[in-house]
Amino acid sequence: MATKSTTVHHLVGKRFVGKTPDGMQVMIDGEADAKTGMNPMELLLNAVGACAAFDVVEMIRKRRVELLEYRVELEGDRADGTPSYYTEVRTKHIINAPGIKQEMAERFVDLATNKYCSVASSMNATMSFEVELLHEPDA
Repeated sequence: MATKSTTVHHLVGKRFVGKTPDGMQVMIDGEADAKTGMNPMELLLNAVGACAAFDVVEMIRKRRVELLEYRVELEGDRADGTPSYYTEVRTKHIINAPGIKQEMAERFVDLATNKYCSVASSMNATMSFEVELLHEPDA
């Protein structure tokens, strides 16, 4: 089993920065004005699209076909109330790779989304937590 780690640091208000051990950073922002990054649910939607896209690109590469252009457009419907989780995620994969037929592209996207995408599979993951206080708790 592989374990990944990251640390989310509070900056100010609803503004955070996520940092990985190898120095990668992402701004995470829940502020209404002057946003500096995506909010967590936007990051999750992008992560689903990128996760599937990684595998689609690799499948096209293995076919030795030139990929001229590729993007994934995503929409996510969220539940009412709290938590407001995604109830449905719709993706549209726009691919320009002459030599890839519609049926093959659909198979690649289906495999990437429903079999290989760890992010999509994780959306119903079991969550656990622990809390460490750096201050003396009130009596």
